[in-house]
Amino acid sequence: MSEIIALASLGGTASMMPTVLRSLPGMAIHCEIRPLASCDGIVREWADLAAQAIEPNPFLDPGFALAAAQHLVSFRDVALMLLWQGEAGRQSRRLIGLVPFRRRQRLLAAEALDEFADPRLLNGTPLIDDTFAAPALSALFRVRRREAGPTAGLTFPAIDPAGPFATALIWIAGKQGFVADWQALGMPSPRLAGQASLAEARAKLEARGKLRLEEPSTLAGRRDAVEILLALEASGRRGQTGRATLQDIREAAFLRSMSRSLSRQKLCRIALLMLDDRPIAAALTLGRSPMSWLYLAADDDGLAPAKPLALLLAMMRKAAPARQIRLAGGLPIFGAESDGFGTLRLSHRRAGTPADLAARIRRRIGQSLFRARSDQVDSI
Repeated sequence: MSEIIALASLGGTASMMPTVLRSLPGMAIHCEIRPLASCDGIVREWADLAAQAIEPNPFLDPGFALAAAQHLVSFRDVALMLLWQGEAGRQSRRLIGLVPFRRRQRLLAAEALDEFADPRLLNGTPLIDDTFAAPALSALFRVRRREAGPTAGLTFPAIDPAGPFATALIWIAGKQGFVADWQALGMPSPRLAGQASLAEARAKLEARGKLRLEEPSTLAGRRDAVEILLALEASGRRGQTGRATLQDIREAAFLRSMSRSLSRQKLCRIALLMLDDRPIAAALTLGRSPMSWLYLAADDDGLAPAKPLALLLAMMRKAAPARQIRLAGGLPIFGAESDGFGTLRLSHRRAGTPADLAARIRRRIGQSLFRARSDQVDSI
């Protein structure tokens, strides 16, 4: 466990702060780098932060992240940068920031922290406490500079450009000498059947039996619905090509564990479209209403011309008109127009000074296999 203490100050004038940031005095923030798999002991503090985050993100909830660390190989090297207000052992200690990184081992040198992205993380927004957003983000930059150098940049994938996190981060980054650059994720726009086509499809299905929407409200009901979803997916095209979740033991174990954990917090919902007593489509969404993410969906291939999945999503929308369901890339299936999410890259606005260059050379020498004598290093 590594720990760094950063004195977080806002800098600049408070009058220029975006309204999402609050003017707070400087404070000592303790930064801890901890492997994700070792974070089960801070679930309570982590859950409190997730509930008070400037921008909620179910994909960094402990129920999702810890299940991923337990079952998925791609999460084994993930570490969390934990930003604490207050010293360890004090009751007033509070977790005010959580940012995932990937640990990279280096020969004869301390491990490095690289940006972490995974296709399962449909939302890459770190968890930052709404009340302490400014000092937490300032501390993040200070720690990053100490870890990777004064001109090292930062990359955040799958970020909402119009969200409060991006607004706060870009403002703080400007105070720290960084400029922001956005890169579109390039995800396709959702293309659902039109109302006339859906009405025709519904009429065809209703000619075969009674259609109804089911959204189990109990833990047992949601657990059973997950199995129905997995079976529907495995019986379709993904199963025929060997890409179904059930055909990957780790992926299936993760989905079951994650959905159970998030269901207890009402962060996971599963909807079924029933034709009489037969499920013909299923959709699993993550997030608290009215904002949620379509994580996994499947329908009966034999009824594909009748568009059962599109009909299920339309019925979900009709049952809760305020509900907004997003796809990978942040694009909403229904509701307001959106350009989707993007990758936010922060880079230093100026070339490195001679002092920056000397510091970089010192770090490279320290990381190299053949190390120079101390007098050679000091003379740089």
